[in-house]
Amino acid sequence: MRLAADVRDAKGRILSANPHNLTSPLSQPLRALLGFDTVPNMTDASATQTPSTTSASEQLLGETALSDAVQDGVLWLESTATGWGLSSFWSGLFAAIVAMAIVGVVCWLGNLIAKALIKGVVHRLLKRTGATWAHSLMKERVLVRLSHLVPVALLMLALPAFSDFGVDWWLRPIVEIYVIWILLMVAFGLLEVGEDLVRHHGLEDRIPETGISQALKIVLSLIAVVLVFSVLFSKSPLWFLSGIGALAAVLMLIFKDAILGLVAGIQISINDMVRVGDWITVPSKGVDGDVEEITLTTVKVRAFDKTLVLVPAYDLMSNPFTNWRGMSESGGRRIKRSINIDLSTVRFVGRDDLDRYKRFSLLTEELDRRIAAVDQWNAENDVDTSNAVNGRQQTNLGVFRAYVEAYLRQHPLVHSDGFTFLVRHLDPGPQGLPLQIYVFTTDNRWVPYEQIQADIFDHLLAAVPGFDLGVFQAPSGRDVETALATAQ
Repeated sequence: MRLAADVRDAKGRILSANPHNLTSPLSQPLRALLGFDTVPNMTDASATQTPSTTSASEQLLGETALSDAVQDGVLWLESTATGWGLSSFWSGLFAAIVAMAIVGVVCWLGNLIAKALIKGVVHRLLKRTGATWAHSLMKERVLVRLSHLVPVALLMLALPAFSDFGVDWWLRPIVEIYVIWILLMVAFGLLEVGEDLVRHHGLEDRIPETGISQALKIVLSLIAVVLVFSVLFSKSPLWFLSGIGALAAVLMLIFKDAILGLVAGIQISINDMVRVGDWITVPSKGVDGDVEEITLTTVKVRAFDKTLVLVPAYDLMSNPFTNWRGMSESGGRRIKRSINIDLSTVRFVGRDDLDRYKRFSLLTEELDRRIAAVDQWNAENDVDTSNAVNGRQQTNLGVFRAYVEAYLRQHPLVHSDGFTFLVRHLDPGPQGLPLQIYVFTTDNRWVPYEQIQADIFDHLLAAVPGFDLGVFQAPSGRDVETALATAQ
């Protein structure tokens, strides 16, 4: 009761001192201290009346009970300080500082209480749900970041009480910028929650969540920057956006490489050109390995020697590269290798040779069919078979080619259907006649694939002499020594 009486007495003294001036005389010493003019006396006939302007937040909050309570407290503090013998200047300054300190403590306590409620109540409720999104919200501290809005709200409610002390011009913009920062951090947290959900559901190989998140963060940051400038200069955000067109040309010249990388990263993400886990090869950069991470401007590749290579996203757009994803998803991996046959060992084969080749179980039925077909054709066309060049005759190379095809078709780790299956001759050259094998293995993993390929060619190379053929090999020093020793 004594406090209320003192407050009423202080208000009466203030209003009786200048009934036409609606601002408290407390503001006079503080405005003088901060370098501001006092509010002009409305009774001065020469004073020009100007319409007052208020900010959007001030119009929204208006005069609240909290601001009235703070203002009453300030008046009581000034009255008390005056009773201690302080002058009007020092009593006003003392009252304002103490009131601001009390409001600051209340805001700090409000933040602590809000965090305690979120961690003690809200987080427990989220844990009970057991949902992935709830765990991500707690992990990324999204709700804890929102708790910083509580002291802001308390400060804005109490701010009208300090409007007469000349603090609005600098405190209100700081508070608004702080709110923009909090909301930006909350938005970043929600984007990180989205990244966690994509990874949890195993969609990171199809959705480039890191690149998309970074792109959205850049857009949100640009919006926040525009809003901050709007607050600092008291201009509409549209006023700043209208000048971006003129600034864009300068920015494109200065940040050309960064912009190209940014655009390339967005194109890679949208067009699904590269995913995490893809095996890519960039010949111009000597890059060969698995993609580990895709950001907005770079692609991190783990080479097969376990080194990390960072490839600019723009290089993947401007230079050709190979993505082996199709091979990985198809379930097969190509073998494309040749055995160079020595041309001097290729010859026609007679019936005795064919009978000997028929002992190879894979060729028994195939040779019987071929022998019957060749004999029938020669008989129908009255071919003189005394000369092997006449008519149709089989060669040891043709029989070997049939053996290779039969061997590969019965191989359990080679696709015989649904994939290209080819055993063919290439153009003969100085290295002999290439007999190319073009097939696909059923296991596309690197190590098993190499083992399958090695086993196949181990067998075929060892089988070549059985068909009276030779594998071409350039003469070595030992061959020269053997030839010289034989000549002597």
